[in-house]
Amino acid sequence: MKTKILAMVLPVLLMLGCGGEDVREAPADTDSVSVADSIVVLPRSPMEVALDFSNRLRMNDPSCIDLLSTDFTDTLPLDSLSPQQVFGRWRAFDAGGRLTAIDETPRGKRTSYYCTIRRMEMPAINRIDFLLAGDRWLIDGFGVELPRKTEDSLTVEQIAELALRYPRIRRELHVARMLYDDCIMDSVQNYASMNAAISVGTDFRDFVMDLRDESYAVLAQCNIRRAGKYQIMKDRAEISVQGLPPDLISMMNIIKEMAYLSKSVLRARHEAVQQLYVTGEWVEPDISEDATRLAGFRNFFLGVSNLVEARDTLSRTWPVLLTAGSGEPLGQIEIDLDPHQVDQRSENDLGLAVWRALAVEMNGDDDPERVVYWAGNLYLFQGTPTGYRLVWRTFEGYDSDYHADFVSQPAGRPGCREITFTGVGGGYDYFLGYSDEDVPLFRRIRKDASVPGGESGSN
Repeated sequence: MKTKILAMVLPVLLMLGCGGEDVREAPADTDSVSVADSIVVLPRSPMEVALDFSNRLRMNDPSCIDLLSTDFTDTLPLDSLSPQQVFGRWRAFDAGGRLTAIDETPRGKRTSYYCTIRRMEMPAINRIDFLLAGDRWLIDGFGVELPRKTEDSLTVEQIAELALRYPRIRRELHVARMLYDDCIMDSVQNYASMNAAISVGTDFRDFVMDLRDESYAVLAQCNIRRAGKYQIMKDRAEISVQGLPPDLISMMNIIKEMAYLSKSVLRARHEAVQQLYVTGEWVEPDISEDATRLAGFRNFFLGVSNLVEARDTLSRTWPVLLTAGSGEPLGQIEIDLDPHQVDQRSENDLGLAVWRALAVEMNGDDDPERVVYWAGNLYLFQGTPTGYRLVWRTFEGYDSDYHADFVSQPAGRPGCREITFTGVGGGYDYFLGYSDEDVPLFRRIRKDASVPGGESGSN
């Protein structure tokens, strides 16, 4: 029996042990390429970047600088100070704040995180700005809150006297005030019709809905120009001057925050009016908190600026920053008006004037005005005992070769003169002077008629 079983099992064992030639593995396919699974790496969210920065800062880790944008880093004194000396020691990170919608800007996509982060030696942080650089969110700046005790110590009188001792700060204050006045002037000129209609009882919603496209474009372009000027103010306030007193650093932060809030409030209002004009639906923008904070910062800035403008007897020239265009970023040029020169100009390689500033007495006082031409626009700076103040400008862009050769002639008022030039088409003569009420007046007269036309500028 055992012999029969062995005879039956043995062939099976032999087949299993020696049957490798019949059971072969499939040869490797050397022509095939192994494709790895695709992995999509999403950029860390702004909140994750902020938390990471807070953790590194808590350890005073210099690598926290890697989470900042290049432009922001360039404004910081990083050579000799530790991260906690630059940014302060944070008590805790506020994870219960509000992240704004992503906004498209000339520098790229931006968003902001509104929060309250207390610091031990510095004012609290109330906003973190972010910029999408390539595929990474980076911190692009901080907004600071001004505590009441700090505000009380930063009296207008003390800050103004302190600012007068630092030439760079004096210069930045002059430029910031000129840009602020330019924004107010732009708004007054281009919103005059709306303001007049509202003053007599017209509902502004009805006014907006009745506008033609070209009339609405005037308002929209005004908003864009003002937003561009506020952005310039914010960027210029982010200066790094070694050895500045803490009070002046706080003042520059106030200017930066004022410009940021001005642009933020303007954008919210613009978007609400845009929706009204396109869809007929009005949604009141939620700007009460920002508007309240803006009013405080603006009052402080104007208080300091008024004193600096009146008391600056040290500056030999007066810096002005001219802007042009109606798209952000705005074209800009910075020049220094010299009260000791009657005619200033800059010419290109062809000998054509790029800009020209002519001193001429236009309102009968002892301080001559300055009429400046640049990029097709005219700017009128009223002379003051200590410098110049922007009181009128064009926004239309009167681009003409004649502007570089504008001249002055006697006006109807004793001791006063006015500027005259011929327009591009040659059919009109333009006159810039002052009215009997001491208001800047820009008018045109058709060459073949004696009746003045109807272009005027006022402040």
